Amino acid sequence: MAKKKVNIHAQHKLQAAQRKNVYMQKLRYYCTVIGDASWQHILPKPVMEIIYGLRGGPFKIRVAKGEKITKRFVKMLYTYINDEMKSNTLNLFSEGDKKVSLSDYYQYIYPIETICFTKDLLFKGKEKFDAFHACSDRRYEEYLYYTTQIISCICSALNDLNKRCLYTFVYDKVIHTERLPENSESLKYQLVTIATRPLEVRQVKIGEEKRLVCQVGEIVHDFDQSTFIPAEAPLRYLKIPGAKAGEKAPVYIQQHAIDRIMQRAYCSYPSVVLLIISRTFMDKRRIISTGKNQYLIECFYEDLKIGYFAATYVDGILVIRTFLIITHSGTPEGKKLEALTGLQKKDKTYLAIDDLRTLANSDIIDDEEIRELFIKAGCESILELCRRVKNGWEYLLSLDKTTQNGELSKLLHEYIQLGAKDEEYFVNDDEL
Repeated sequence: MAKKKVNIHAQHKLQAAQRKNVYMQKLRYYCTVIGDASWQHILPKPVMEIIYGLRGGPFKIRVAKGEKITKRFVKMLYTYINDEMKSNTLNLFSEGDKKVSLSDYYQYIYPIETICFTKDLLFKGKEKFDAFHACSDRRYEEYLYYTTQIISCICSALNDLNKRCLYTFVYDKVIHTERLPENSESLKYQLVTIATRPLEVRQVKIGEEKRLVCQVGEIVHDFDQSTFIPAEAPLRYLKIPGAKAGEKAPVYIQQHAIDRIMQRAYCSYPSVVLLIISRTFMDKRRIISTGKNQYLIECFYEDLKIGYFAATYVDGILVIRTFLIITHSGTPEGKKLEALTGLQKKDKTYLAIDDLRTLANSDIIDDEEIRELFIKAGCESILELCRRVKNGWEYLLSLDKTTQNGELSKLLHEYIQLGAKDEEYFVNDDEL
């Protein structure tokens, strides 16, 4: 029996009619949100048809001239921004708890404001929208602020030091010139122009070896400009002879350090590496001198200390050479943990307790005795980080739940020397 021929044109018309029906129903719903249930049919059909004709995307993305940003990247950016606009809200009124998603604001509320205050467009009940229109400027500015923050956060989340560049954007308000009735207020959409900001790469000599290093910093976005803020370390904290107050050294990083922090802290995204480094040098951190122009610099994730950056001051810049997780043998806390447990560097390597994913996948946070030893060693922050990763931080720090090690606490008990040094233990800087 021959297959029935499908009328594609008729299918498309049906789908378009269904989409329009859904839109009109939601438009009536938002009229009731603005007013009350009696407002469901306050907009006459011709006005609703005009509003339906004005629907469109709240923003458009274009790639700056000369940039080699792929269509796949732009499509991914659209998806992320749209998802965030659906999940973030703004207040409809200055008082009260009536909210609307940023996406629905642009699709429904903004067109209602624009059409209802078109001078030549009259209909019964139009005056009821006067009080609502009084807050229109506040709503639009709030909408612009939130969308700018969303795009800024997403661009930052897509940054990758391995590519030696950061994503930037500028944000222009563009007026729709088509489909607007005469004498109407301007209906605007946002034109987002995406570009990249290359990071400086230079060669330095550390010891007898020449190494390529990349500058570290972050992009701060405003509506019409993007500014690069370099990570910097105050020279007086580095105890550089002759350093003047306020003098700072720009921070650079070598590829080995990027690889180590991705490996040992198991960051889900390369952008998390940049975030950790930038935040480390934005706040005052403890810096331990381990030799001439050699340092350990405390490294935090959010409010939790996760380890140290091993860095060298050379040629007027501070170079991050590697990352040590807090339990590593090269850190003060790692040495104290060795003294308390009897574990040596090879033991830690075998048990992989200088690896965040091993710790987060294990049962050590549930073992009171092991937890107490970590706390005594000053490693309580890593236990808290493991707890947070298990409770929802997987989107930032990768947690492979298929490789959980429920036997780690048992193995640690077997390794720990009974009666090991339990007294207070302090590490001198020269021990590092």
